[in-house]
Amino acid sequence: MVKQSYRVTDTSTLRALAHPLRQRIILELSVRRSARAADLAEIIGEPANAISYHLRSLAKANLIVEAPELARDSRDRVWTAAHPEGVYIPADAADPAGDLLDQEFMTWIGKLIRETLPADPLATRGRYMGAALLTKDESHALFMELAEVLERWREHGMDAWAENPHDPARVFHHLAAFVGNRDLPSAGTADPKDADVPPTSTVS
Repeated sequence: MVKQSYRVTDTSTLRALAHPLRQRIILELSVRRSARAADLAEIIGEPANAISYHLRSLAKANLIVEAPELARDSRDRVWTAAHPEGVYIPADAADPAGDLLDQEFMTWIGKLIRETLPADPLATRGRYMGAALLTKDESHALFMELAEVLERWREHGMDAWAENPHDPARVFHHLAAFVGNRDLPSAGTADPKDADVPPTSTVS
C-alpha cells in the first residue's frame, strides 16, 4: 500500500535538507533498505568522512536512523531512512531545500521529454503522456494504481540490491507519476474532443 510522504515543515529539518549532498543521500537510501557510509561514498563518489558528517546531520534532523540489528559489530553503523515513504516539502514552506528538490526533478523531466537526457546503456528511458475523460473518483483510482505499481517495483529493487549490492546491471532509475487537470478553469462539462488528444509514449 502506498503511504503519504512525510510532510516536512519545521525549520531544523528543512535546514538539514538544504544541501544537495544530503538530498542525494536521502534519495539513495530511498531505493535501498539500508547502507553504510562506505557504501554511500562509493555510490555517490564522495569521501567517506564527508558522507559520515552529512549522515550525522540527517540523523540529528530525524530523517535517517541507525539500524543496529544490521550491524556486524558495535562499531559498524548502518543507516536507513526514517521515512521510507519519502519526504514532502509543501510549496508554502518557501524554503531553499524545496527549491533544490524541485529544480533537480524538473530538470530531469525536461531532459527526458526533450530527449536530451544522456543515454545509459544499462537503463530504460520511457515516457507516456496522454489524456482521459474521468470523474474525480476514477482519476484518483487511476493514480493510486500507478503509484502502487511503481512502489512494487521500488520494493523489488530494494530487495534485489540487498541480496546483491554489487550487481553491475542494477542501476538507479527515477520514477514518476502525475495525474491532474489541465491548466484551465473547468467549464463544468467534459468536451468529447478532449478524448481525441493522442497519447505520447516512447521507450528506449
